[in-house]
Amino acid sequence: MLYMRKRFTHTLKLYLLLLPLAVWGCQGNTKKDEGLAATHPELAEELARDSLTVPYSDSTSEQLYNRYRITTEEYRSSGNYSVGNLYRGRMAPLDEASHADARGFRTAIRKGMEEGVNFAGKYTVVSIGCGTGCQQHYVVDRETGKVLDKVQSSMGASYSADSRLFIVNPPDSAIDYEACNQCTPEAFVFENDKFRKLEQQNR
Repeated sequence: MLYMRKRFTHTLKLYLLLLPLAVWGCQGNTKKDEGLAATHPELAEELARDSLTVPYSDSTSEQLYNRYRITTEEYRSSGNYSVGNLYRGRMAPLDEASHADARGFRTAIRKGMEEGVNFAGKYTVVSIGCGTGCQQHYVVDRETGKVLDKVQSSMGASYSADSRLFIVNPPDSAIDYEACNQCTPEAFVFENDKFRKLEQQNR
């Protein structure tokens, strides 16, 4: 019995010695956990406020895509390039002397002309591949059979039968515009039997 009393007394003394250390440690951890909020409350509030108000920044490629898309939509909706009635007359034979490439691609051009009017009221655009990531687009006048002009693209083209607007490399969200310099969309208007490039608007 005496032995157990001495052991209990020894344990109690040891506990009383360790108690201040434990309390001090808890206080230290509490201050450490408070971090920036305890030492610089105004800065902590400012950072929290900024995290809610600063918008998410898209990548450069996404920003370029959105700029190209908006510009293209503005061209299309402007009404400046619309044409009236479509040509419904007969299709003239291909004039192989009208363009330097006409004879070499005569089979493909004649085949493409069977599609009918698909551009600017009375023309047929015939697209021919020229290698990986390369397409040449020839404009053929169905009334005269002449190959009037051509333009080259890397990612195809967009055009319609009732408009003189021709978009090379139409905007595509899947394209990495930072990595592909040849993929930049370009807008042309067809006038006086030739393509004229429209100036890209800065945004």
